[in-house]
Amino acid sequence: MRPLLILGALLVSAAALAQYPAKPIRVIVPFTPGGSADISARVIGARLAERLAQPVVVENHAGGGGILALELVKNAPADGYTLGVMANSNATKPATMANLPWNLERDFAYIAVTVDATMVLVGNPQRVAASDLKELTALLRSGEQKYSYGSCGVASTQHFAMEKYRYYTHAAAVHVPYKGCAVATPDVVSGHIELALVTLSNALPYLRAGKLRAYGVTTAVRNPAAPDVPTFRESGIPELKDYEQGAWYGFAAPAGTPQPIVERLAREIQSIVATRDAQEKLRAAGLEPVFRGPREMAAMMQAEVESFTRLTAAAKITAE
Repeated sequence: MRPLLILGALLVSAAALAQYPAKPIRVIVPFTPGGSADISARVIGARLAERLAQPVVVENHAGGGGILALELVKNAPADGYTLGVMANSNATKPATMANLPWNLERDFAYIAVTVDATMVLVGNPQRVAASDLKELTALLRSGEQKYSYGSCGVASTQHFAMEKYRYYTHAAAVHVPYKGCAVATPDVVSGHIELALVTLSNALPYLRAGKLRAYGVTTAVRNPAAPDVPTFRESGIPELKDYEQGAWYGFAAPAGTPQPIVERLAREIQSIVATRDAQEKLRAAGLEPVFRGPREMAAMMQAEVESFTRLTAAAKITAE
């Protein structure tokens, strides 16, 4: 009887895979609407819905630095109908927090990295009397006035990027964490905080309107969407000559999701990222479309955990 039960289960599973997807797919975004993770999820999700002939519903679950959203993904049925947006900012959590409700290596099936995101340090032109990063660094080093900077969340990639800059340059600034870049950026414009390190996609509209000043991007090269904004490396500050901190976003599913479903989703996403339409929409938001498959994404996340753990120890970064 037991072999018959096993055979029956296998036949049901095979039938489910053949019919996938047979209902809407849910995508959980661990950040507020309007940020890079949200933009990439919606651009790719809309095209994924067309290719799979099923709705792809994007849900924003901000808060807790992404911890709660990833817990939702981890605990969802492993059937391919719940996906989560993953970022290298997830890798900062094991480096700074104990007793996480998930394990990045054990609890997720990685599908694909879809975009690289540029981060930028911006300031309020009326509140900060510095025209470039060199002047800003001298101002922050002097300690003559206390300045605050916003990030996209506690132990976010943006938080780490700014703390790396402060560690290298001994610049003083008080960290003010937000529940997403889309929330932090307007507060610099309004003057509630003087500075913020956010993803470029959030800052671009304000930079173009002259409401923010860009001090530099954290990537090794300039972003085509903002070609006039120099890199930290170009600042002329010796300590920043090799500075680089990137951000990336992609998709994952709960561990145990059938491999054929993971591979199907990866193939569809690869095709979407290669289309001119998706590329144009992502690049217009300051995001660079890429494709890195399941194995490469898993390896990248492991490497990020190791890198952030080393930085945490050296710079004494905490999640407080």
